[in-house]
Amino acid sequence: RVINCTGTLLHTNLGRAQSRMSFSGHATNVEYDLEKQERGIRNNYLISSMNILLNSEDVCFVNNNASSLFLTLQALKKENKIDAVIISRGEIIEIGGSYRLPEIIQETGMKLVEVGTTNKTHPKDYKKALKENPNSLVLKVHRSNFSLSGFVEEVSIKKLKIIADEFNVLLIHDLGSGLVIDRKFLEKQNISYFDKEMSVQESLEDGSDIVMFSGDKLFGSIQSGIIAGSEDIITKIKKYPLFRTFRCSPVVTYELQKTTELYLSKEEKSIPFWSFLSTSRQELDERVQNVSKQITLEHSIIEDFSLIGGGSMPDVKIPTSVISVNDKVYGKAQDMLSKLDIPIVPRTKENNIIFDLRSSFVEDDMYIIDALNTL
Repeated sequence: RVINCTGTLLHTNLGRAQSRMSFSGHATNVEYDLEKQERGIRNNYLISSMNILLNSEDVCFVNNNASSLFLTLQALKKENKIDAVIISRGEIIEIGGSYRLPEIIQETGMKLVEVGTTNKTHPKDYKKALKENPNSLVLKVHRSNFSLSGFVEEVSIKKLKIIADEFNVLLIHDLGSGLVIDRKFLEKQNISYFDKEMSVQESLEDGSDIVMFSGDKLFGSIQSGIIAGSEDIITKIKKYPLFRTFRCSPVVTYELQKTTELYLSKEEKSIPFWSFLSTSRQELDERVQNVSKQITLEHSIIEDFSLIGGGSMPDVKIPTSVISVNDKVYGKAQDMLSKLDIPIVPRTKENNIIFDLRSSFVEDDMYIIDALNTL
């Protein structure tokens, strides 16, 4: 365990979304029918809960979202005889860890068909490609870790669905970040960062046959890939021979279930990511002041910004106040903080060590205070 004081709420190097849940290791109902006292459907309760949350026909779970795309394409290649993937040039992404979308598609043995340009893709571009590649599918990929602005245009899911139906092909949406929260919660908390961010539910409603997203980003749970949508396609994915090699452990399904229950019971603030993000500026300022009063070493409180992180919402900067320690005075501070029983990970800015409390739990404040007072 480490304490995240970087201010990046979904820090990829620190495990992205944080959790308060604790899996006991006791026996858990992964695949047992309690009513019939016999083997049941794997993750049946989680599937039912997730379908209610997403308003989807069916859903399945794998170990990360890269697996979601790979398995979906492999299964559809085998079962539907699909040999090409049509995608806008503006959506051919690379994310952390040198994950490149074209390389994943290449590994499936399917042909990548690029349409449009980096900044503009029109309906006619998809139609031309579909005429030339009748045994294909349309893949739309959410640009989560970068943005395009200016002279740009893309085709919406609604319009893509009309085109896909016209050519009798499937529409797959790699949504990546995976926003599922009720917009009423965002309005109540005065959170406007996601006004233009499409949710999983909206993508399915607009016509995506399959939507896939990460469990440890905006969903706020554990590392996993969640594939939702058409029951027919999900069944094919589950029956694909390699599916078993990517499926989730009981620990992962437990965490996903508990997070899903929090959404369904409207307890979103019990999900750490949404708790961190919905903390008001006044609440955070009071917390920073309280910590500051108990620190004996020289420091200052300055204005700065927190980030969403996790390759999500790259343009969003969350105004915040932080504790700043001059690294010239306490040059060995970071080394000492990293060697604590529970290491504290701050960020650096212009030779200063920054402690952003928005990304850490309130109950960790005394530990942070004690650690800083030993420097």
